[in-house]
Amino acid sequence: MKPTVLIIDDEEAIAWALRKACEQQGYRAVVAPSAEEGLAKAKSERPAAIFLDVRLPGMDGLTALGQLRRLNPDAAILVMTAHGNLSTAVKAVEGGAFDYLAKPFDLDAAMGAVERAVQRGTKRVEVSGAIVADDEIIGASLAIQNVFKRIALVAPTTACVLITGESGTGKELVARAIHANSPRRDKPFLPVHVAALNPNLVESELFGHVKGAFTGADRSRPGLLALADGGTVFLDELGDIPLSVQVKLLRVLERQEILPVGAVESQRVNVRIVSATNANLTDAVAEGRFRADLFYRLNVYPIHLPALRDRPDDLPILAEHFLRQFGDKSLSLSAEALRAIRSRPWPGNVRELKNALEHAAIQARGGAILAEHLPEPIAAGPQESPKNKLAALVTEWVRQRIREAGGEPVELHQSLLAEIEPPLLREVLGQLDGNRLAAGKWLGLARATVRKLIRKYQLEAADAPEDGDDAEL
Repeated sequence: MKPTVLIIDDEEAIAWALRKACEQQGYRAVVAPSAEEGLAKAKSERPAAIFLDVRLPGMDGLTALGQLRRLNPDAAILVMTAHGNLSTAVKAVEGGAFDYLAKPFDLDAAMGAVERAVQRGTKRVEVSGAIVADDEIIGASLAIQNVFKRIALVAPTTACVLITGESGTGKELVARAIHANSPRRDKPFLPVHVAALNPNLVESELFGHVKGAFTGADRSRPGLLALADGGTVFLDELGDIPLSVQVKLLRVLERQEILPVGAVESQRVNVRIVSATNANLTDAVAEGRFRADLFYRLNVYPIHLPALRDRPDDLPILAEHFLRQFGDKSLSLSAEALRAIRSRPWPGNVRELKNALEHAAIQARGGAILAEHLPEPIAAGPQESPKNKLAALVTEWVRQRIREAGGEPVELHQSLLAEIEPPLLREVLGQLDGNRLAAGKWLGLARATVRKLIRKYQLEAADAPEDGDDAEL
């Protein structure tokens, strides 16, 4: 007997496309336009998987989630939303959702989730009493919703998390959200900005020291890792940790032990490590500046924060959020100010945007914020510009290929494409959780072209189903 998939969504186009895709994959599909009707069909149909939209007429999807789990505890529930935030994602995982799909999603990705659900059964993480404040991670774009999803999935676990992204994107906010929604929420959260520590005292600051360990150590002192026992340590600017300290940090991860400077006996600790960097640690590993074994232990579950220029749809939402934070209810953003905000590259990301709006609010003295109230844009230096870096790399690559060719012409254009296209595709697909529809839009390519390139370069996503006639959501 074919497994049954229940689709609970009041948007007819989405429900129709999901039903068609399920039937093409050999499933029996049943559609319900409301949570109430979905609950009735879940009871009579006993589905193996359930697509559940969050926004529904009458009872909302998150309210229905608990009832669906009680009615059919073996069904894998895939929560869908186009208006998600961190609270939605955490509540979905807390309620036992098997997966969380941010609209618009690719049908290949949705069918892949159904297949995993049917094959593996429901393997959900139990969370009780999760605290979800009106968090500072603001946005509705697909990129930031994927961040919410990853936070919600990893928070209840003990896995190490490596947060990457440019300066000002909010890496510490993500770390705090992970801690706040974890079983360690009632224990300390200790941020450690490695770059701000005295280079000669990093080891002592992290692991502590005993009396007489070095000149000036007139008493024993616990380190930051010991002070955070039972909680979470957030190591910011990870790449600045000296190699000698990296060895001891690896011991903490592997054995949950610390050895204070000058001590002969280890101490047991129970800490979770969440770390962040805006540097390329892969390059640091290749150059011997960062231990490969430590990098792999810290990078168990990566979360990448997109730059603000890559999430333009979030600019109005962020701007309104920051204006409310300033406390002056008379403040508003004029259309010309919003256009000016949209036109800027924001090299300092969310932090720069907030500071610019605070400057504008002071200049406006209440009322509407105009474009002239914004400060002058901060120009990124040539050494910080990815565009300039890429141009320099291409220039060097061309020179090297011409030298190697020894005067015999080679197909430089095709060779360069073969070098650039795989990492470009891999990164775009990775940023968008494999969503080919969204990847095609970002790349400016048709979905069929994206598929051809995936097959050409044998990327991992090429294992997805190949139903070319499927609709895309």
